[in-house]
Amino acid sequence: MRGRLGFAIKLLALLFCIWLGGFITYAQEVSEPNSATLTSADGIVILTGTPARLKVGLDLLREGAAKRVLISGVNKQISSETLRIAMGESQKIMDCCVDLGRNAKDTVGNAFEASIWAEEHGFDSLLVVTSAYHMPRSLVEFKRQMPAKTLYAYPTLNENLLFQHWWQKPSAGLILASEYNKYVVSLIRANLERLAMAGDRA
Repeated sequence: MRGRLGFAIKLLALLFCIWLGGFITYAQEVSEPNSATLTSADGIVILTGTPARLKVGLDLLREGAAKRVLISGVNKQISSETLRIAMGESQKIMDCCVDLGRNAKDTVGNAFEASIWAEEHGFDSLLVVTSAYHMPRSLVEFKRQMPAKTLYAYPTLNENLLFQHWWQKPSAGLILASEYNKYVVSLIRANLERLAMAGDRA
């Protein structure tokens, strides 16, 4: 009995050390990400969550980084006009080049919504705009839905002030830990699916 208990404790300690090492690496990367460079793509997908994401994505559109924008996960109660006024955007831009996705409830839904939108417009490459701490999981989910598409990460940097010196801010640390756990789950699910598909082809 004691031998089993000792083994279980050692296993849990090992798993925690692995988790902690991965978390520290993740937190460092997302709290101090490299500045994104302007990259051109067929389309831009903005994942809703903060005004900063919308501003960055719409700025990219005006700068000619892509042909169209999908704002994924828009609340069904928010009209296109309300969003336009809130962002100070022109009616011309909204009418010609901005699509609102209202069905996504989470990151998996964002990826699915974006995959349908990309297929409808014949887009092979996408700029993904979201917060830096949310970007790793977003790319995993987008790649699951669109393995053949080229994805470019464009994280919003001004939100990362919250996560600088995160170890001194319990609320910031909890947000990062929660997002990291979701990221790990996404990675495991994506790899299991990949193995299953490889087994089917064998």
